[in-house]
This record gives sequence, C-alpha cells and structure tokens, in this order.
Amino acid sequence: IRFDVLRAEAGTSLKKLLEIEKRLLLSPDDLKIQHGKSVQDSLSDLKDLQKEFATIERKKEELADYLCEDRNKMSLEDVFRTMKTFRELFLKALQENQERKEQATKSEKRKKQLKGEDAKRLKGEYGK
Repeated sequence: IRFDVLRAEAGTSLKKLLEIEKRLLLSPDDLKIQHGKSVQDSLSDLKDLQKEFATIERKKEELADYLCEDRNKMSLEDVFRTMKTFRELFLKALQENQERKEQATKSEKRKKQLKGEDAKRLKGEYGK
C-alpha cells in the first residue's frame, strides 16, 4: 500500500467524519448521546494520524536530503524496497560466505586425511 494513498484515504475519512459531526449536532439529543463520543474519538484519532503523516513526510524529506534525492520524486516505497533487497542480498552473501568457509574447512580436513593415508600407504609399501 502506498503512503500517499493511505494519506489520501485518511483525509477523506476525516472530511466524512467532520460532516457526520455537523449532522450529529443538528440531530436529536438521544443520537448525540449515543454516537457523540465515538465520533469525537474517531476525529481525535484521525487528527493524530494526520500529525503522524506530517511527521513521516518531514522524515522523508530529511532522508531525501541525506540521500541527495529530489524530495518530490523520492518514494518511501522505493526506499523500503531497496532496503529490503539489500538486506536479502546481504543475508545471502553471509550464507554463501559461511558455506565457503565450511567447504574450505572440509577440504582442508580431507587433504590432511589423504596426506595421512598416503603416508600410511608409503610406510606400508616400504615396510614390507
């Protein structure tokens, strides 16, 4: 899900809730009592969410500046995708390095074993 889509949906939801709040003010008291608190809580939550979106946007701009990217063109989704790809490749490289190390250890052990067997064989041939 794209950040800008989430932000737009939250904005739309906030507008709809504000409309509901206006209609609720014109409604009978029993409806105000029944739904007033939930509408106010939802409005408060959506306003908090809007603040979080603004914070994320500021951090995105800081990151764009740090990475020398255009603030308007940089996409958080692309940044996260790149980070995910880097992590996957890094972990793969670690695994490959570990496998190479294990293979080298096995190879060295096998060489020592063969050298020992050759020495025994030579000793056996000359010992007869």
